[in-house]
Amino acid sequence: DTDRSRGLGDVYKRQIVDSIRYSDFEVLGHELEFGNGKDYEPIKVQLENGKNIEIIGKIDRIDIMKNENGDYIRIIDYKSSVKNMDLNEVLAGIRLQLLTYMDAMCKQEEAEPAGVFYYNLIEPMVKASKNMTDEEIEEEIRKQFKMRGLILADIDIVRKMDKKLVTGSSNIIPATINKDETLSNKSSNITKTQFEYLQKYTNKIIKQISEEILSGNIDVKPVSYTHLTLPTNSR
Repeated sequence: DTDRSRGLGDVYKRQIVDSIRYSDFEVLGHELEFGNGKDYEPIKVQLENGKNIEIIGKIDRIDIMKNENGDYIRIIDYKSSVKNMDLNEVLAGIRLQLLTYMDAMCKQEEAEPAGVFYYNLIEPMVKASKNMTDEEIEEEIRKQFKMRGLILADIDIVRKMDKKLVTGSSNIIPATINKDETLSNKSSNITKTQFEYLQKYTNKIIKQISEEILSGNIDVKPVSYTHLTLPTNSR
């Protein structure tokens, strides 16, 4: 009904506001474009045969945090369906967008990657018992509006994205902090080294796809999923 929809809309607005209010990350911009004469230069890729290609596109939202340890970037893509960052889809070459933009933004802003996220815009479904209060129902709705994706495995960065988070799970970002001050395995966290690996891997796949297109190879190929193993060393 109308009152229910209005209530969901209010919760969503509060979630958006809280994700900024309780964060040291500031919005750098919305719908920022890569391209000639746009917000940022087109993403340039040099192929093995010496040819150059340019990638243009648009990012829904980019946030930045500047501190004494350097600048950090996070990229947010608004979705009308529930999405998560599946590394097997990255390997298959069908989920490259956010990591491509992250690599380009880090280079152009001279920053480090902090996270790539999908933000759900769809109306959530909540199983509520008769005994649940309005506050408890709102809390369940907020959980479903939580960002999904990859986050840097750094507790300091995690807490700068959710300044209310001490221990437990965040309702804003995909991170859980244990009582012993470690990040839970439930968190979608990857190390700086792993982020760099993914950025390089994405560039490699883009080059391969570009070379195939330029050579006239546009055959339909079924997607083949292979488990992507990330380097385990961290820094």
